[in-house]
Amino acid sequence: MNQVATAVIPNTLIQPFSDTLESFRQGVDNLLAKRSYFISQVLPKLQENQDYYEIKGRKSLAKGGAEKLASIYNLTATFQRDDETMNSFSSVKDMIAYVCTLYRGNQIIGQGRGAAILSKNQGDINKTLKMAQKSAYIDAVIRSTGLSDIFTQDLETVFGSEETTPIQASNFNEGMNPQLRTENRSEGLPETDRGLYMMEQADDSGFIPATEKQKSYLSRLISQKYFEPDEMEDRFKTIEGLSKYEASQLIDELLNS
Repeated sequence: MNQVATAVIPNTLIQPFSDTLESFRQGVDNLLAKRSYFISQVLPKLQENQDYYEIKGRKSLAKGGAEKLASIYNLTATFQRDDETMNSFSSVKDMIAYVCTLYRGNQIIGQGRGAAILSKNQGDINKTLKMAQKSAYIDAVIRSTGLSDIFTQDLETVFGSEETTPIQASNFNEGMNPQLRTENRSEGLPETDRGLYMMEQADDSGFIPATEKQKSYLSRLISQKYFEPDEMEDRFKTIEGLSKYEASQLIDELLNS
């Protein structure tokens, strides 16, 4: 009696693909769940103008925010001189570069790079070292946590090529953005009309807050004038509480300094 041969496919030819697909699905679901939790529970706990700065709709992560994220993700940092970058850009005078490596326990989670130039920090070596390490640290945190679509590394990324050309007081005062110089449209009005205009702009306490245009412009100026991270962050913190007049005075001061 003839027997019909039956093809038997070993489990080993099927199971690995099933396991891989299921593992992939679980991994994706887990990643999405973690991300959703971060956006709903962790992100709101980061303080604007302290842990990050929002300019032109992009969040620029500050050192304090990076430290909080590193703590939440249980990451520790080490720094090494970035010889590869310095050798690749050897024509750039007085550049200091670092690689920041983030660990969880003994496992490497990610790396980031940062550089700073001595001449842009008024020849202050300590400032230049801090700036390079800060940039590397923030870069490493953003890369390791996968939050590059939420946070940018620094203000230069937010402003793009606009920041490559310093803002000159003469250009500004010649009318490039005249409304930003004082943002006080009551100037030139009769005294009685000016008083009414100012009353309309004030809140219940009589305080007239700086406009969004003034605050955005001040952020640009501060990012150009101050290279010490802590000093820059302190300056950013003061912007939100400025009046229109104070913002106007500070803009003029920074433009002419």
